[in-house]
Amino acid sequence: MTSAHEPQPSQPESLETFVDLFLDPRHNAAGKYPEWCAPFIDSALRSRRAPVVLPRLWEAEGESAYYVIARRPNEAGVVRDLLVAFAGPSLVKVGYDVPLVLDDRDVLETAIAAHFGASSTFKLRAPREKRKELHAALTWMLGLVESSPQRAWSAPKPLGRLLTDFEAALVGGASQVAAELLDQMGRQGGLSVANLKHLQIKRLAVMGKARELLALPGLREVLLQDPPQAVKDMVLSAIYATCIEPALAEGSLEQACAALAQPWVPIALLAEENPVRFSDAAAAALLIGLLARGQETELAGAIVALDEVQRSAVVPAVLDHYRAKSAGRGADDADTVSLVTASPAVDAGVAWQPATWQALLAAVAEGDKAALRFCREMEVDGAAELPLAADTDADGALAQLLAGMADAGYENVWRYALSPFLQEVSRSGLSLPLTLAQITASSIGQRRDPANLAVLDLLLELFLRTSPSADDYDEFLEHLTMRVQEWVASETASQALDFIDRLAAFATPDRQIRAQAALELLTPLYRHAQRLDEACLASARSLTHELELDLDWPVWQQSDSSEEAIAIGPAHVLVYGMDEGVLDRVQQRMAQQYSQVKVSLSADRVGSSRLREVARHADFSVLITQCATHAATNFISQHAQAIVYPKGAGSVSVVRAIVDELQHRARSTALPAPLSGNRRAR
Repeated sequence: MTSAHEPQPSQPESLETFVDLFLDPRHNAAGKYPEWCAPFIDSALRSRRAPVVLPRLWEAEGESAYYVIARRPNEAGVVRDLLVAFAGPSLVKVGYDVPLVLDDRDVLETAIAAHFGASSTFKLRAPREKRKELHAALTWMLGLVESSPQRAWSAPKPLGRLLTDFEAALVGGASQVAAELLDQMGRQGGLSVANLKHLQIKRLAVMGKARELLALPGLREVLLQDPPQAVKDMVLSAIYATCIEPALAEGSLEQACAALAQPWVPIALLAEENPVRFSDAAAAALLIGLLARGQETELAGAIVALDEVQRSAVVPAVLDHYRAKSAGRGADDADTVSLVTASPAVDAGVAWQPATWQALLAAVAEGDKAALRFCREMEVDGAAELPLAADTDADGALAQLLAGMADAGYENVWRYALSPFLQEVSRSGLSLPLTLAQITASSIGQRRDPANLAVLDLLLELFLRTSPSADDYDEFLEHLTMRVQEWVASETASQALDFIDRLAAFATPDRQIRAQAALELLTPLYRHAQRLDEACLASARSLTHELELDLDWPVWQQSDSSEEAIAIGPAHVLVYGMDEGVLDRVQQRMAQQYSQVKVSLSADRVGSSRLREVARHADFSVLITQCATHAATNFISQHAQAIVYPKGAGSVSVVRAIVDELQHRARSTALPAPLSGNRRAR
């Protein structure tokens, strides 16, 4: 523990300076044991390709850890793969697969961020009886990596494939995967700075990170280039969440207007757009923006326009008296209203309107620019809509269209139309078993990477809603379980268990088919049950019992010195998502396994006073961003004490995220205050 009177280190200027600082006994008791540190110091200073590995010891608490640091930003993913192979989860249960959120109050972690970057580091802790094994495994890893033949750290993917995977990751709720893909696109090149910013804005909006979105470097320059309407909507929604909604909740219209005068708010955007074309939160932001600029005549016209399209609920109650003013407007003011309701931007935005989803997907497959623009605008509520036809002929036609597409056309559909299509299926509640099965079948040839697994999870959930026949059920599950041996492993356990949990949550037309599919997914995990963490092992045992399968899972073995042995105390957690079935399963599992933890649920599409109070009083909130709405996620982020994002959108992934966060907090409180983790989104 660092005393407030001890000299603080300066930013390291070289690797040798950094290593000396890290192992300085004033900050790290490991520096008192040179024999322990010697192989890691030698590797850190002499190696060029192996990651930097340095030990840390908290002598008073008897706790130790290894910091494994990627030398270059593009190598963090490969370091993770190395740690999966050499350390986790056999020796280390947590920390090997997700970069550490570096604590800016910690001397050494601040130095790591300054020298290597914020997302460069993994922190490994092992139970006391496995610390020698971990030491040997890391030493062996460093030697093998440095002596192995030179190879590329990552195989480059075509830009189109990266963009497709990015969209898939967002619609499937895998925001961490989307961040990794963004980094790869930035390093690989091929996108303009503006287009890369558009993708960054979209990811932050989906995650509900409104403040981070508005603080994004270069945002003003992006808006000056007249970006797509979807991008503008995300920015406007962020403005509403951060500046306007908190003030309106207190009943202060003046404070809401004053908040828009802050230098980081792009006030120009609030005066140049038509509210009718935007989502509810964005439209409300535009109305307040007109008032803040003193454009009361234009404000009255905008309210009239919203009333005419049956969107009166969008207008904040504090602006009702402007509606009363507009009711008595004379003919002299009609031109102002027409300017709001029929701007050139609106005419351009709706110049092409497909009759059916089949027509839209066919046009997208051909790369038609108007169809691509229509898909982008469908991401904005109220900008464009295309209801699904509620008949079996439409399902068959869509499935046949997708089956006959060439690879290039299918890539276009996956990239531009998959997200709005699946969200429309989710909203409509219609049964499209043939179409969903065809999308799943078309994905068989793709690598089961995290982005595609996230979409597959959503497809499974939507398919099971359709109450399929036994034949359709059998065919779909055959596609789902194909090549499971290539991707089901301890590090993907929560995703595989999510699939099984969805099978258990829905009625089945054939119990034997369901049992066989569950066994195919469970068998690879059962072979390596000793590598599963406590949360996954408990979920596997529970699902096996629920589905009446013949698998005898081992009992979780925990030692007094293990990380997982730290007791989880009482806590309150808010879980937000659009799938109420998943939310209910999360609450049931937490009640069974951790009854001391109170779990509140929300599937609200917009903010409410009840949601605000729950978010404020919960210790942290878990956001399932699969098909989530920007307004609700932004709202929760503004009021929550901390945000956690699960790796998947199923109940097992969510429970695991809750347990990991609770254990992380329990460990943090057990260490001296300066070494505890920040209350940040994890």
